[in-house]
Amino acid sequence: MIDRRALWIFIAAFLAITGASIWQLSLLPDWRHMPLGGPGSHNTVSGLVLFAAPASLLFCWISPLIQWLALPKETLPSLRRWSGKWIVSMSVFMALLQAFVLTRSLGLVSPSNLDIARGGAVMIGVMFMIIGNIAPKTPVPPQRDDFQLDSWKVSRMLRFGGKLFVGLGLAFVLGGILLPLEYWQAVFLCLMLAALTAAIWYSIKLRHERLVAIAPGRS
Repeated sequence: MIDRRALWIFIAAFLAITGASIWQLSLLPDWRHMPLGGPGSHNTVSGLVLFAAPASLLFCWISPLIQWLALPKETLPSLRRWSGKWIVSMSVFMALLQAFVLTRSLGLVSPSNLDIARGGAVMIGVMFMIIGNIAPKTPVPPQRDDFQLDSWKVSRMLRFGGKLFVGLGLAFVLGGILLPLEYWQAVFLCLMLAALTAAIWYSIKLRHERLVAIAPGRS
C-alpha cells in the first residue's frame, strides 16, 4: 500500500513510542495517577494518556488503508505516493510529541504553564501545515454524478484547502510565539471562523461553476 521506506519509518516510530509508553507506565506506582509535571507533581492524569500518540499514529495508517480499499485502481499510484508522505510526516510528529510527554513526566524538562501553552499552539500550527502541504496531493477518484464536482474542481478545492491550512498553521505558530496569552482565544477563534467561511465560499463558487457549465446541455 505504501512505499517500503515509509512503512519502515512507521513501524520504527510505532514500536518506539509504544515501547516508551509501556516502560513509562511500568515506572508509575499507580497507573491511574501519572504526574504531568515530573516526579512529585500533584497535577496528575491517567497513565493511559501515554498511549494517545501510538493510537493516533495507528489511526493515521488506517486512514490510507480505507482509501486504498475504496478508490479505483487508476488512483492507486498517486495514493501510494500520498500515503507515504502522510505516514512519514505523522510518524515524525507523533514521535516528537511523545518524547515531550515522556521527558516532562520524568522531570527531565520543566517548562512553565505559559511555555506549554505556547508550545501547544506551535504544535497545532505545525500539524495544520503538515495537513496543508499533503492535502493537495490527496488522490481524487473520478466523479460520475452530474451534481458532483469533477476531479479537476475537487483538486482545486483541495489546493485551496491546503493553502488555508498552511496559512492557519503559520498563524498559530506565530501567534503562539508572539501574542500575549489573553488574546489567543479571540484571535484563534476569528482565524478558524475566517478559514471556515472561506472554505464554504469556495465550495459554493465551484458548485456554481459546475451548474453553469451543465445548464446549456440540459436546456
